[in-house]
Amino acid sequence: MVRITKATAKGFTLVELVTVIIVLGVVSVGISGFIRTGVQIYADVTERDQLLGDSRFVVERIHRELRIAIPNSSRVKANNAGNIQCLEFVPAAWVSFYTSLSVLPALTTRANIVEFANNAANFSLEVNDFAIVYPTSNLDVYDLNNNKRKVITACTVNDNDDCNQNVDPNGIAELTVSGAFEDHSPASRLYIASTAVSYCAHSSGEIYRIEDAINTTQTVYSSGTLMAENLKNNFSQSNEAPFRIYEATLTRNGLVHILLAFERNEEIINYSSEVHIPNVP
Repeated sequence: MVRITKATAKGFTLVELVTVIIVLGVVSVGISGFIRTGVQIYADVTERDQLLGDSRFVVERIHRELRIAIPNSSRVKANNAGNIQCLEFVPAAWVSFYTSLSVLPALTTRANIVEFANNAANFSLEVNDFAIVYPTSNLDVYDLNNNKRKVITACTVNDNDDCNQNVDPNGIAELTVSGAFEDHSPASRLYIASTAVSYCAHSSGEIYRIEDAINTTQTVYSSGTLMAENLKNNFSQSNEAPFRIYEATLTRNGLVHILLAFERNEEIINYSSEVHIPNVP
């Protein structure tokens, strides 16, 4: 006897299939949103770190160079349009004390100094090296007519024309300069420098570094070595000027106030710092 059985349907119904599709869609949207949020957070942190690193680099570079600046050599100037401001100063290549110095009205042009030396190298005269004694103002550093800055024409040690050799038993070197100085330094200090350094901030967002000759008139540079971008200072507001100088007083050394604001993707980093100039005339 043959038994006939009813076939049983196997598989998903349409309702079940639609339900699964909806659930998978909701899960995938949630997962993609989670991944997108994580990626955005990572991108924001990366950009913030890059902005912080770039801005910190230029601020630290300015700080380091200002700390070896010749006293009273810092000055600030903006262009006529007011969209560029430059900080200029003269870094000291070498610092020493003199034991004798030609001072006006003397006609001699020599200075006996303690020999220069550091852990890396001894002093060797270069073209356009200047000796600077007792600078009490900007013009004393930049204007040769003030007789505070003189061209070094020779450097000898025990009649040896090469100051790179420390052979004098008393540690004294003799500089021949272009003329007598205006006055003595109360601390008998003598600085040697050859170039001026400028940092120019642009309202378009860039900061440039320029190394040039020591000139009487300060130049506002429109380009140079790019040091930073994304600067957001409002140059039309005097309290947002990138650089301000406070002259030395009887109670403190001169200092330079640096105010820099950087922005990227609405992330703002502000730097406000004062750099004290440790060198004194």
